[in-house]
Amino acid sequence: MLFNDIKWDASADVVVVGYGAAGAVAAMTAHDAGAEALLLEKQPEDRRYTNSNISGGVFVNPTSVPDAIRLGERFWKAEGGARWTDPEIIRVWAEYANQNKAWLESMGGGIKYLGIPSSLHLAGIECFEQYIVRGYGVGLDRVLSDGINTRRIPVMYRARCQKLLTNAPGRVTGVRAEIVSADGQKRLTNVRAGRAVIMTCGGFEFNEEMKLNYLKLYPTYFYGTTANTGDGFRMVSELGASLWHMNCCSARLTAKFPELPFSFSMDLGGKDWMVRLAGDKQQSEQGGCGYLVVDRNANRFTSENFVPHLAYYELTLFDSQRLVYPRVPSYWIFDHKRMESGPLPVRMAGPAGPIGLYNWSRDNREELERGWIVQADTVRELARKLGLDPDRLQRTVQRYNSYCDQGEDLEFQRSASYLVSLRTPPYYAIELWPGGPNTQGGPKRNHRAQILNVDGAPIPGLYAAGEFGSIYGMYYVGGLNIAECIAFGRIAGENAAAAKA
Repeated sequence: MLFNDIKWDASADVVVVGYGAAGAVAAMTAHDAGAEALLLEKQPEDRRYTNSNISGGVFVNPTSVPDAIRLGERFWKAEGGARWTDPEIIRVWAEYANQNKAWLESMGGGIKYLGIPSSLHLAGIECFEQYIVRGYGVGLDRVLSDGINTRRIPVMYRARCQKLLTNAPGRVTGVRAEIVSADGQKRLTNVRAGRAVIMTCGGFEFNEEMKLNYLKLYPTYFYGTTANTGDGFRMVSELGASLWHMNCCSARLTAKFPELPFSFSMDLGGKDWMVRLAGDKQQSEQGGCGYLVVDRNANRFTSENFVPHLAYYELTLFDSQRLVYPRVPSYWIFDHKRMESGPLPVRMAGPAGPIGLYNWSRDNREELERGWIVQADTVRELARKLGLDPDRLQRTVQRYNSYCDQGEDLEFQRSASYLVSLRTPPYYAIELWPGGPNTQGGPKRNHRAQILNVDGAPIPGLYAAGEFGSIYGMYYVGGLNIAECIAFGRIAGENAAAAKA
């Protein structure tokens, strides 16, 4: 439909599709630059939750722009020499991400230093300082929502965006959305964008066809918002957008139960194991619990102190003879000490965190009764209940316990401070599946946050920020996604506001 034939129902200088962290930052930045901003959000106002507010609220703030550029040019480069990310994008990201902490504090956010991602052994990683927002992801969302409300930026809720509208030369001039009222009535609404549209509509974590065709493993179960069903991909593909990083995701091993649509990140070692692991803090025999992870052959295959957002890729081993992924599912093995130490899922983020999508019982008994947790008096009995080889699982546990006794993991070099034996029956297990917070793929963008077409040219009037076409690619450490939302949200907002009317 041509521009002159469209009946407009609403308008703004900058229309932002998706009200998560990236969308909020982009809308506020455009507003502060003098443009009228409008947010379109698919979810109802009273039930909105996003990948950012279900997160732990961790973000990266590089200490030095030159150091971050040097690290980024090594980090986002494949072993064969191909680049995940263009150098100019790395440069502008480093410049803006270096201001993340100061920007959030200027918005009224309480910030606490967490550490550096030293579990990733890469020279120069110490310049990626990690901070955490007080209140975790919910606290981050509160800060950003307050900013939107203070500026009186309008939000159209229950707006299922369907199509990007263009004029005859191909410039994006607006968005068509289906507005669904509380009683289920639907009406099409055309929203005019006088200067630009910014796509901040997330990934495809809950689109089964896209996960099957794009990700390295299927099934993969995510624990972010179920609203991320890949709607924006169809919209930008109609305009010839180039896609990148489609087989990349921030993911690990998660627990998925059939009664719920989302998965859980699990606190394997207890006592905020995930928080300690993120900051490379040590645990002690008194402060942690024994645990190990085995594959379908009842063998360990990794240090269970994995890099939280990269462990997913260790699950991609494929057995071409049996046509199976031997590590899908895997099994978390623990004893009564972990069962008694508190709820099994991570509590700082995810469905069992502050967002409160699921209220996990404090003693884990309700979930045991549901059959989500398998219990047995002996390791051999546990293996039989899991369908694993009893002799092999027993040998695996015995070998692990011997490493704990001698203080050295001879197979996978797990840190000695995390080597706590499994000798307190009964024993327990939970299936673990590939999964995590989010996908990373989407439309390719440039350093100005403009979405590019298949010829590498910017699509006029169209920008993106956040995980919808994340700049990172495969290699990832905790806090980079929120860092990108803050940095590229501002980049997109500034450039969209400066676009010609």
